[in-house]
Amino acid sequence: ADELVKHIELISGVELPVIAQGETPPAGAVAVRIGHAADEALEDLILAEGDSYSSFALIVDGDGVSIRGLNPEGAQFGVYELLEQLGVRWFMPIELGAVIPESDTIRLERQETIQVPSMDYRRLQQSRWSAPDEWFQRNRMGGEARSTGSHGIPPFRRNRDLFESNPEYFALIDGEREFRQICASNPGAVNETVNWIRDNYEATEDSIYIGMGPNDGEGYCECEDCSTLDGDVYDPLYGMTSVTGRYIWFFNEVLDALEDEYPNLRLAWYVYARHMMPPPPELDPNPRIVHVFAPITLDRTRGMDNPMSPDRHVLRHIVDGWAERGPEEMYYRGYYNNLACPQFPFSQIDRLRNEVPALHERGVNVMRVEVIYQSWASTPITPYLALRRMWDVDGDMDALLDDFYEKFFGPAAGAMGRYFEDLEAAFRDTPYKTGSSYLYFPIFDQQRRDALRGAIERGAELAEAEAGADSDYARRIHMIGQGFERMELFLDMIAARNAHDFQTAHELVEAYIELTDAMIDKEWVVSREADGGGYFGRFFRQPIASGHHRTVEAGDLVKGLPDEWDFLIDPAEIGELAGYYRAGELGGNWQRLKTSSRSWSDQGLHYYTGDAWYRAHVTIPEEYEGREIYLWFGGVDNEAKVWVNGQLLGTNREPLHGLPGEAGTFRPFEFLATEAVRFGEENTVTAKTTNDRLAELGTGGIVAPVMLWSPHDPDWTPEN
Repeated sequence: ADELVKHIELISGVELPVIAQGETPPAGAVAVRIGHAADEALEDLILAEGDSYSSFALIVDGDGVSIRGLNPEGAQFGVYELLEQLGVRWFMPIELGAVIPESDTIRLERQETIQVPSMDYRRLQQSRWSAPDEWFQRNRMGGEARSTGSHGIPPFRRNRDLFESNPEYFALIDGEREFRQICASNPGAVNETVNWIRDNYEATEDSIYIGMGPNDGEGYCECEDCSTLDGDVYDPLYGMTSVTGRYIWFFNEVLDALEDEYPNLRLAWYVYARHMMPPPPELDPNPRIVHVFAPITLDRTRGMDNPMSPDRHVLRHIVDGWAERGPEEMYYRGYYNNLACPQFPFSQIDRLRNEVPALHERGVNVMRVEVIYQSWASTPITPYLALRRMWDVDGDMDALLDDFYEKFFGPAAGAMGRYFEDLEAAFRDTPYKTGSSYLYFPIFDQQRRDALRGAIERGAELAEAEAGADSDYARRIHMIGQGFERMELFLDMIAARNAHDFQTAHELVEAYIELTDAMIDKEWVVSREADGGGYFGRFFRQPIASGHHRTVEAGDLVKGLPDEWDFLIDPAEIGELAGYYRAGELGGNWQRLKTSSRSWSDQGLHYYTGDAWYRAHVTIPEEYEGREIYLWFGGVDNEAKVWVNGQLLGTNREPLHGLPGEAGTFRPFEFLATEAVRFGEENTVTAKTTNDRLAELGTGGIVAPVMLWSPHDPDWTPEN
């Protein structure tokens, strides 16, 4: 009732009186009956369509307006349906995101509207960003709450005492018990979890959902019993045996032990990482195990039917494999954001259009999808569309989009519609594989940038001419324009960095931070980017700051190494034995690979783990003879061992000569190379990189520029 009164007053300036059930309405008034004030018989109309928690009936007839749900949430969603019919929208959870029409008259069509949500539970899981609860409720997020998967199995999570008393319940690694994972095949470990559930939940026939699963990361038990339960299920994404079987056996045992006391107990776990593949055929999962798909390594941008995304076709295969095993419920955990990115312009319209119905068709009835670091200037439509798609998987997406363009941009609807359609096409149709901000390098060439910027500029002209520069339409386009400008600053910064122009790159960093600060002040960006930290700082700012200090403040650029190097993978780890680090030319099947401008994944090395070798040749001008020469790397993923002319300089984690720099994954590091280089001659720089972890981003090897530089002060060190 409060929401209805508030919004009707915003529309018309009239405050509706609220009276209690049983009181007499004012003479001649049209009554709006909400919840228990409406006819109880409306529940039968709802139940004829379905018994979902959030369902409602909205009736408009000669007796007035009646809104009733199976519970208060359903009644509230019925009020929001009424307001939406009046033209109200809540596209974003900030002041500019609400659309409230103005009218002296409120008109409603006679109707009998019954709505039942497609998904039983719908949630955008906020991680490192926040929006008010009312925004989610207004867009019908909710439903009967479900516990989804979690990392760790009670009572083993962070339980050092249990590890000390019963180490046999924990993983056996190289003959020693370790704390990270459990020994899932141990009957005693099963009993510990069974007893924990008995201690924490009263016996009941009601539905209980408990989240549990392996801890995040590696450290899986290597004992014979666990390995036997895994069977021969091979996970090609990780290049090793899947560990699914042991956990399905563990969950089966827990559910069987508690069948009589908790007949409706369900265990929800993440189908994720090395436990994405279905278990061996001989191991039948209990149908009350809830599989929660969290495909963090499988293209978090595009849908399962996209021909540009082989990853998502793998996901389709995985979901189908689990669906065939007969679970009662399956959930989708997924991601509706660009992971590990400051959130530049981004679109997932095609994915929402096609993938949500496909998941629902396969039996997914809960969506609890993670969203990180939201930027409303970059993605004003995806979260809104996601919630609407979860509510109605068969809804008309084109109608939703047209409604958004018209109400959000007014006279600029056509121009801004083209902007968003072209932005969607960029992500949908470009053959890229990398995540994070690295995916922007192949997508946004100059031609595409010019076209998108032109659409924004045309939209701004139309909005200002017809509605005024101070109108909400013009302000929204200005917001979109600043989000696009922020991305362009980033792309130009990377281009300058890759050309070893650290002065320009540094200036663009400062402009990027200044613009981001201004956008945060307006609530257009929700992130930790104000100080250049967050993902921007982790992946991109440090190399630029380091390179600027060395080539502008403390010394001279001697030679920038090329973007393309000779490259050879070494899965057998024979490179050092074969002398790949030697100076001069080498035989073998070496290929050319870009370093700072393209990722491994975008050059055919999708999720490769293992050793790889890089070789480049560079001539150092004689004029630098007599000065100290440093070999500087902007960053690798995740380890590197470096030689110059066959002389070992060290690794990025343990450089020789006491020069650690900022050694670490994606961070710059350097070596004193004076004794190894030859002036006026060709020098061979060799780097052996090791990517020993599956990267969610799809990166590996050298990920930033490499250069030789010389300090003005011969006593310079990274510490001073």
